[in-house]
Parts: sequence; C-alpha cells; structure tokens
Amino acid sequence: MFVEELIIDGFKSYAARTHITGWDHEFNAITGLNGSGKSNILDAICFVLGIRNYKLLRANNMQDLIYKRGQAGITKASVTVVFRNNDRKTSPLGYEDCKQISLTRQIMVGGKNKYMINGHTAQEQAVANMLQSVQLSINNPHFLIMQGKITQVLNMHPPEILAMIEEAAGTRMFEERKDKAQKTMSKKDKKIEEISAILTEEITPKLDKLRHEKQAYLEYQKVEIELDRLRRLVVAYDYTKCEESLNNSNSSMASGRARLDEMAVQLETIKAEIANIAKSKAKTEEKRRAEMSKSGEFKTLQAQIDELSKELVRIKTQSDLKTASIKEEQAAKSKLVASKGKFESELAKRATSFEKQMSKYTQEKQQYDEKAKDVTQLEELLQSLTTGVASDEGREGGFMQQLQEAKKEASEAATAIEQSKLRISLLKDESKEINGNLKKALKDNTGLLKEKESLEAQVASLDARINTHVFKPEAKRELGQQRAEIMSQIEAIDDRRRGMEAQMGNFDFQYQDPVRNFDRSKIKGLVAQLFNIEDKNKFAATALEITAGGRIYNVIVDDDETGALLLKNGGLRRRVTIIPLNKIAAQQLSPDVINFAKSLAPGRVDTALSLIGYPDDLEKAMAYVFGSTFVCKDPQTAEQMAFHKNIRKKAVTLEGDVYDPAGTMQGGAKPSSAGILNRLQALKNTRQQHAALRKELAAIDAQLAAIDELKDGYVQISRERDLAKHKLSLVEQQLSYSSHAHMTSRLESIASELAV
Repeated sequence: MFVEELIIDGFKSYAARTHITGWDHEFNAITGLNGSGKSNILDAICFVLGIRNYKLLRANNMQDLIYKRGQAGITKASVTVVFRNNDRKTSPLGYEDCKQISLTRQIMVGGKNKYMINGHTAQEQAVANMLQSVQLSINNPHFLIMQGKITQVLNMHPPEILAMIEEAAGTRMFEERKDKAQKTMSKKDKKIEEISAILTEEITPKLDKLRHEKQAYLEYQKVEIELDRLRRLVVAYDYTKCEESLNNSNSSMASGRARLDEMAVQLETIKAEIANIAKSKAKTEEKRRAEMSKSGEFKTLQAQIDELSKELVRIKTQSDLKTASIKEEQAAKSKLVASKGKFESELAKRATSFEKQMSKYTQEKQQYDEKAKDVTQLEELLQSLTTGVASDEGREGGFMQQLQEAKKEASEAATAIEQSKLRISLLKDESKEINGNLKKALKDNTGLLKEKESLEAQVASLDARINTHVFKPEAKRELGQQRAEIMSQIEAIDDRRRGMEAQMGNFDFQYQDPVRNFDRSKIKGLVAQLFNIEDKNKFAATALEITAGGRIYNVIVDDDETGALLLKNGGLRRRVTIIPLNKIAAQQLSPDVINFAKSLAPGRVDTALSLIGYPDDLEKAMAYVFGSTFVCKDPQTAEQMAFHKNIRKKAVTLEGDVYDPAGTMQGGAKPSSAGILNRLQALKNTRQQHAALRKELAAIDAQLAAIDELKDGYVQISRERDLAKHKLSLVEQQLSYSSHAHMTSRLESIASELAV
C-alpha cells in the first residue's frame, strides 16, 4: 500500500479542508517556511494511523488537536488518508479486492473519537489490526525516526533490536495479542477460581441444605395427607357408629318411655299408699297417745301398730316383686323380639309358598271353568237334539229348522255343480277346436319361431362371453373411487407437508451439481434428516436436540473430495459444516463406561446413540454427533454421569439441562428451536405417507390402464348383445300379435279355469 492522498480538515493549524496529493511511492519531503504547518502534516498522518501518545503530536489532550481548541467555530477535526492498494499480496487481510483504501479519524469537542474505513464506521481495534497486518504500527516506538533517533538506534541493546526486527517483520502484533490473551486468561482463571470458591463454600452447602429441607417438607406433606385421610376415616367411622347407636337408642327410648310411664303410674300408686299409711300411722300415734293418756290401752294400740308394720312390709314386698316382674317382662320382650324376626322370616317363606299355591290354584280354576263351559255347551246341544228346542238366543227354531236350511243349501250346491259341468264341457270343446286350429297357425309362424330361437341362443352366447370377459365395469368403478379417495388424501397430505416445509426452511438444503454428471448419492444430506426417533423414544426428543446442538445442521458426504467439490462449486446459499465419512473421527462411549453407568442408575440412563435409528453406513457420523453423551431421566442421574470419577461424560436430562464434566451446567428456558426433532419426524412421516400413497396411486393407474386396454372388446360384445336383444324383442312383439299367440293365450286361460 502507498499513500495516494491526504485530506486534513480542522486539524491543528488547518482550519479549512486541505487536499494533499501527488505522493511518491518511494520518497517524499515536506518543505516550507517556519510556521507554515509542515510538522502538522506528519502529526496528521500519525493521528489518522491511531497514535495514542498525544505528546508525540505536541498536544496535552485530544482537544488540543482541534483548530484553536474548538473556540473559532470549528468543533471537530478529521484526517483522511487514501492508500493505493494495487498489490493483492501486500494488501491488508479482507481488503484484497479494494483498489483504494480510505482511512478516516475524526474527533469532536467533548472527546468523541470515531474511525471509518472506506466510509464505514469501524472499531479502533479493527483499524489497528488492519494496519498491523501490513507492518504499520504507529504505537511502535521505532515507527518514527526523529532527529537524534539514529544514534539511539545504533546504541540499542540486542533485546531492543529484536523488538524492532519483530515489529518490522509483523510478528510483534501476534506477540501483543498473545500477551493480551494471556492476561485475559489469567483474569478469567482468577474469576473461575473465585466462582468455584463461592460455589464450593456458599452455594453447594446452601443447595444441600435446601435439598434436605425439601425432602423433609415432602415427607411432612405426605404425613399430613395421610393424617388428614385417617382423620376423615375416623370421623366417618364415628359418624356411622353414632348413627347406628342413635337408631338403636330411638327404639329403646320409645320402649323405655312406655316402661317409664308404667313405672310412674305404679310409683304414684305406691306413693299414695305410703301417704295413706303415713296418715293412718299418724292417726294411730295420736290415738295411742290419747289412749295412753286416758286409760292405758297400750297393748291394743301396739297390736294395731304391728299389723300396720306387717302391712307396710307386705306393700314393700309387692313393690320388689313388681320390680322383678318388670325385669322379667323386659327379658321376655327381648326374647319376643328375637322370635318376631324368626316369625317374620317364616312368614315371608309362607307368603312365597302361598303365592305359588295361589298361581297353581288360578291355573286349575281356569281349566275347571273351561271344562264347565264345554259341559254346558254339550248339555245345550243334547237338549236341542232331544226336544227340538234350543236354549240359545237366535236359535229358537230348533233342530228341524236347521235341517231344512241344510237341505236347501244342498240343492243349491247340486245346481251349481250341474252348471259347472256344463261350463267344463263347453271349455273342453273350445279347447279341442283351438288345438285343431293351433297346428295351422303354428305352420304360419314357423319362420318367426326359428328366428326367435336363434336370437335367444345368440343373446345367451353373448351374455356368457360378457360374464367370462376379463373386463369388469364394476372393478373399474371401484378403482376409480379408490383413485379419487387417494387423490384427496394426497392433496391433504401435500398441503400439510408444504406447511411443515415452510416452517422448517432451515432444513431445506439445496445445492447445484459441482461437476457434470455428478452422483448425488454421494451427498447424504443434513444430519437432522438422516435419523429417526421411534415412538417409544419420543420422550427423549428434547434431550437429543440439545445433544446434537448446531451439528444437527451439518451435511454428511461420503468423502472429503466430495465435500471440497461441494464447498467450491456447489453454489451453497449459506455457510455449512461438512462431515466426510472417510475422515470424521467419532468419539464413542466405551462399553465398560456404559455398563458401569447403567449399573449405577438402572433404568434411568441411556446413550443418546441408542435412542435413534439410522442407516449402517452413517454410523461414524451419528457417533460424531451423539456418541459421547448420556441421556438421563432426572438431574440427579445426569449429575452422577458428569461428575462420577469413573464416568465423567457429558449428560443431558429429558428437560434439556446439560451437565458437563468440565464443571459447567446449562439449563433454564427451552431454546426457541425446541421441538424441532418432533416436527422433523412428523414431516418425515408425512413424506412417507405421501410416497406410499403415490405408489398406491401408480398401481391403481396401471390397473386402470390395463383395464382400458380390454375395454374395446367388452364394448363391442355389449353392442352385439344389445342389438340381438333388440331384434329378439321385435320378433317377440310380432309373435304376440299373431293368431297363434292369441290361441295359446286362450288355451292357457282355459287350462287355468279348468284347474280351478
């Protein structure tokens, strides 16, 4: 690259836009009077090339580079250098096709700094990388050789000379990048150590504590639910028992109330008797006192007292007997209740037996009534025959009148028989006459009858040919209906397939043949289109999609030569990654690791490769995509697969969370492309249905074509049969109008009448 033009606008002493052209590609010198701005041109070149040390530009800060520090109405300074880029070998990376490269740097009051390459805004680092690729590093201390610098260069030490040579050779840029990358890596390592320490010291203990609390809470919930269920069961049992006891107490309470009423009556009676006894005792005491005070009839009164005491004992004894009798009555009542149940069951049995006997009685009574009716009728008939008088209403004439009516009916029948005999003789005479004339009429119609027989034979022969012909109109109609149904199904599947393909445009891999007569079977297609997931493994579709990642869009080819031709001449519309089957190095899980993992978590882990189906020739490519990953049913199993010392392999859960043995974990919300494998499988199934229906349609079309080839012969036979039937109908019509036909018809009617 060589400087072709320099444009300065508002930079230091150049207030107006200044173009400097005519640069020589080998040697240039700037001459002029003192203060004319010679040094500012060099400063402008250093400025646009991205110098960071403003002291080399004789400025304290960025604002000093603007004309009069922006106080003369000029608020920005810009410098543009235009390079001539004719030599592609020495051009910057990425700009080989540009004949000119313009680089602009612009600063504004306030400190805003802006770079542009060929009119497009660019980052400062991008500008530095472009210049360093052609050995232009303005920040190199040896980029500018000022006055007095030559002696300093001659006195340099070997390390300084090596640094200058590296800068001139262009390798210094990579050393700086290496140092920068090492500093970044050291910072990241420190950050990782800090994060690991936080994870180990704070997060992991807290997670363990939360897991234990969660387990305890789940146990507590389970116990609470079981306790609530048992409480409900106890309440229901108590309610049932209380309800039963309530029903029992209601019945016992009714009987107890009846007994209580009886006991209350007896108690009132006893109380009345006790009151009477107390009154009589008081009267006796008064009398005793009076008698003692009067004359001393103490013995008499004492005798009365003894009698009264005996009476009191007798009454108490009766009360005790009554109480005992009440208890006995209660026991007898309970026995009666038990016997009542037995009697009720016995009564039900007897009622059933009674109903059976009643039905049997009804049947026998009905038979008896019928026999009695028959006897009554026979008695009435006997009476009418013996006396000549009938007892029934409407038959008062008796047996003689009935006999006269029967004789009358017999005479009428004899008359009808005579008339019938006369009619039969007449019909027989007519039949003989017709038979005599029938032979003559038959001779007249011999030609028509022969023609009729010939036509009937011809029609029968044509019917037989039609019945045995290979062409069947019914088969063609059925095939036509089947074809219409299949076409409607194909149209519906086409609409659904086009909708699915429109939604998954990323999987529409198109290319042009890289060479003439190219064998397209060498390009297998996208990874996503070359494997399938069986219905029993669809639960792992999300995990498989996360496992494949971006490799699901890779293209599988048979070898590296085909891949190179495809990239070079395939006319690809987007960037793709090629997987050549002869070069790809697949990493598969060892059988020992798989067996150990399955023994560690039986039924909860599978290899991703075992959950998909694919052709045998694609095994290496599928192993490259899926071979080194486990699919786990829960996060705990995935964590074991990733961090167990005997396994340490990448694991993905059914929800799509990724556990990497390097220590990273990925998860959270599902990606925007979630479910793409299920949709791809649905599209494959739709395409298979479409292909199967197309194949069935082709078979039906072949059958229809074969049937159409036989149609002409069938149509010819059908026409001949229809013509023969038409001729036969004409002959039958002529015969129906002849005298022979009329005579035959009359003979048939006479025969039918005689048969009656």
